[in-house]
Amino acid sequence: MEFIELNSWIAPSLLFMTLVAMAGSYFCFKAEKYFMLMGFGMVQTLISTLFAGSIGPVLFGIGLIQFYVGIVNIKKVKAMSHE
Repeated sequence: MEFIELNSWIAPSLLFMTLVAMAGSYFCFKAEKYFMLMGFGMVQTLISTLFAGSIGPVLFGIGLIQFYVGIVNIKKVKAMSHE
């Protein structure tokens, strides 16, 4: 956390990466690319640890939900393709 406070350019760039990850996960869900959705969820979960004092818990929750949705939909697609 001290590293982010000393380097003022890191927080806006991490926030930009978070917004890109959220937009990317939305488009991946619409395109049914669930492996990429899981990847964006992991990225967002990792970024949330750097924002522990502010919006980190919200980002952590959203990242875990994206990861879980990716896993559930991958299993659903695999189950439907075997029928």
